[in-house]
Formats: sequence, C-alpha cells, structure tokens
Amino acid sequence: MKAGAFAAVALGGAIGSMLRYAVALVMVEKLGPGFPWHTALINVVGSLCIGLVAAYLQSGAGIAPYVGVFLTVGILGGFTTFSTFSFDTVTLLSESPALAIAYCVGSVVLGVLAALAGLAAGRAIMHST
Repeated sequence: MKAGAFAAVALGGAIGSMLRYAVALVMVEKLGPGFPWHTALINVVGSLCIGLVAAYLQSGAGIAPYVGVFLTVGILGGFTTFSTFSFDTVTLLSESPALAIAYCVGSVVLGVLAALAGLAAGRAIMHST
C-alpha cells in the first residue's frame, strides 16, 4: 500500500467527518433533536455524491492519483455514517417501532435511489461535455 493513498483517505475522512458534524449541528438546531433527519439527509446526499463521483471516475477522465480514494473513501466515507444510522434506528425502536422501520427502509431505499440518480446524472454530464 502506498502512503499517499492513506494520506488522501485520512485528509478526506477528516473533511467528511467535519462536514457531517456541521450538518448535524445545523439541522438539530433548526429541527430539534427528535427524528434523525440529519443522518438521513447526510446518507442520501452522500449516496448521490458517490454516484456522481463514480460516474466521473468511470468515464476515464484523467485524474490525479489518489483523487478517487480521497473523494470516495475519504470525504464521502467520513461524511456518511452507517453506525449513526444504526444507532438512530435502535433509538427510534424504543419510541416507535413503526417509525423506526419507516426510517430504516426509507433511508436504504432513498440512499440506493440517490446513488443511482447520481451515477446517471454524472454519466449524463460526462457525455455532454
């Protein structure tokens, strides 16, 4: 393994984690601490972004080494969060099992749809340039 790839992931992860924290703070301040809208939004937006990035990377466009891992594993890996999603689901289970199931299923479905939309949009953008 190359040290440059680890450095790219570390830097990207720090950026993504700080972005996630900032979004969570703002959304909890605006919407309150109840339903975990912040985690759902973060994961759906991150899924959309990874689709866009994947389309760009798959296009064969020349990119600098480590940019792919910086963006995907680093920034988007640090930004999105499965562990928080899981904990939020467990927390909701104690309040409302139906709401927990809706959050869980909705997050997964919207995340997959967002990744597909990002990939399609990214490919369309790459083909139009």
